Amino acid sequence: MANATQFTRALVAGAALFGATQAVAAEPFSGPYIGAEAGWQQDKLRSSVTSPAGVLLEDANATGNGFSYGGQIGYDFKVSPIFVLGAEVQATGDSNKIRTGNVTADAGRTFNMTARGGFLVADKTLVYGKGGWTNSRISWDDGIDSVSSNRDGWLAGFGVEHMLTDNLSARAEYRYSEYNRLRTDVSGDDLSAKFRRNAVAVGVNYRF
Repeated sequence: MANATQFTRALVAGAALFGATQAVAAEPFSGPYIGAEAGWQQDKLRSSVTSPAGVLLEDANATGNGFSYGGQIGYDFKVSPIFVLGAEVQATGDSNKIRTGNVTADAGRTFNMTARGGFLVADKTLVYGKGGWTNSRISWDDGIDSVSSNRDGWLAGFGVEHMLTDNLSARAEYRYSEYNRLRTDVSGDDLSAKFRRNAVAVGVNYRF
């Protein structure tokens, strides 16, 4: 009888624990998540090469479009019934190259660290804004000289995310990024290059 009583108590405790776990899982936009995304990306380049005497030797102003992809991990904290704060780390890549004249340029692999805040406009739908730090591998090549450099920058964007199930959400967002100017020497001349980016992506997150 004692063993049966202990077994019953253990069963009840296990059921309670399972129910609590399910309750946590069912709470939208609270806790850690991991996900992936894909979308469209537009990079804009403004660059110039000048001689030591200040003579403009080369000028490029071009735009490139391409496919983008990436993954993210993050954490959301529901600070009130309708308000959510969170933080996210993301890595992205793209198929985009900018070509104009003899110049080929690329703002390649990118790392983002952002904070976000938003409001639940429905029980399972979050509208949010985000912003933070971004870093991209900038490459520039005019057929004679080539330069690659990691450039820091800032990012701002907004989006909407909807819970599809207790653990799976889908989102769509827009991001604008601007990177610090690349200044360096190429064959004794001065290169100045500035990159800006527009990106639209859709993704899914699995929430633990």
